Amino acid sequence: AVLAVDGNITHELGVIRAVAADLTKAQLDELSAGDHSLRIFENGSIETAGKRGPEDRKGIVEGKSVDLGGTRIMKKTLYTTLINGDVVHQMGIDGTGIGIAVLDTGLWKHAGIKNDASGNVRIKAVYNATTDTVASSPMSGDDPAGHGSHVASIAVSSRVTAEGNYNGVAPGASLVSVQAFDEQGQGSYANVIRAIDWVIANKDVHGIRVLNLSFSAEPRSYYWDDPINQAVMAAWQQDIVVVAAAGNRGPAPLTIGVPGNVPYVITVGA
Repeated sequence: AVLAVDGNITHELGVIRAVAADLTKAQLDELSAGDHSLRIFENGSIETAGKRGPEDRKGIVEGKSVDLGGTRIMKKTLYTTLINGDVVHQMGIDGTGIGIAVLDTGLWKHAGIKNDASGNVRIKAVYNATTDTVASSPMSGDDPAGHGSHVASIAVSSRVTAEGNYNGVAPGASLVSVQAFDEQGQGSYANVIRAIDWVIANKDVHGIRVLNLSFSAEPRSYYWDDPINQAVMAAWQQDIVVVAAAGNRGPAPLTIGVPGNVPYVITVGA
């Protein structure tokens, strides 16, 4: 139908049986007036659920970190102890055997992210949904925004405190970096859906059991009608545990964003 009106298809989004396309107003009007079984959505914008600080790229947060480039020793950690993750680690549960895909702004490969708790390289793949390319080496790619590295560090960092506590929740897990957002933390519906499609298609190849989505858009429809949410539900149907951000507009009612408003996922707020 898109080709029939001379539209330019930019994304094949098989996960939701759709395509993304560039259309002029005349082409859009012609498409809308034609096959009424078509459902047409604007390729809306979406942003990471965080605001970049001036010191993020230097890895300095209130003077609590040492040299992020080399050492794996942290002065203190809060993520794990606040949720009793340190107790779970002492039970021998550290995420080993679980693959986590972080769909975000990319990945800065400092030692805590690059290596798991056993010192092995944990990064399995790096995919860029904007260019629809897989990096030739898992060590390729960067994170111009820092948000993806921040999220991945909370999830898997193998750095330890002087007391021996891990800085990350699952320091033994493997990691897949999926980039769909730019240096300003901005992305599009089409790129995010393409990214989720890639994760589903490659979940068995890379052992992906968890998909982290720390981004949010204002809901524009019922949760089941939203194109990103449709892709998220497809991931859930493929036995992937999806963790999504509630967004930063709370805590008033009706402020949880897309895809955090999907009832089949774990939605995280503060």
